[in-house]
Amino acid sequence: MRPPLARIAAALALVAVLALVGASLRAWGFGLVRVSGTSMNDTLQSGDLALVTRLGYSLGGAPEFGQVVECRFPNRRGTYIKRVIGLPGDVIAFQDGGLRRNGAALSEPYVSSPTEDYAVALGGDEYLLLGDNRAESYDSRMEDMGPVGRDAFRGRVRWIVWPLRRFGPVE
Repeated sequence: MRPPLARIAAALALVAVLALVGASLRAWGFGLVRVSGTSMNDTLQSGDLALVTRLGYSLGGAPEFGQVVECRFPNRRGTYIKRVIGLPGDVIAFQDGGLRRNGAALSEPYVSSPTEDYAVALGGDEYLLLGDNRAESYDSRMEDMGPVGRDAFRGRVRWIVWPLRRFGPVE
């Protein structure tokens, strides 16, 4: 016995809707990203698999100081994982290995290597993104990378899900 044509059409419509919802969740909601390279050591290590939430930024939420993010740099292929060190309008200075943000000295317990002296005044839509392993990170300090605009952010890196021995939140 064959199901009525209406049932077949409804089933096909449901499959199409579920496929679109699944694709939308991956594009706008959350996803997994595999860490490649050493620029975020010791926070993230090459081979880690991390959960990224995308909804906040896609709905207009702005990145905050200290967040670990997935981003794109202009004129570069692929995505990068970096930490937000400067927000629009900030004056950032590294001197003798220490960070000063708008004149205030800040602690960076997540940094795994010293930061060379560097200073920048960010514009109205510029964010400074650096790796935690400053000696090995290719990031906003580089002339061909530079600060990024708000549209560069793909999502916030929230949780290490693999390997299990490193399972936990990204701070």
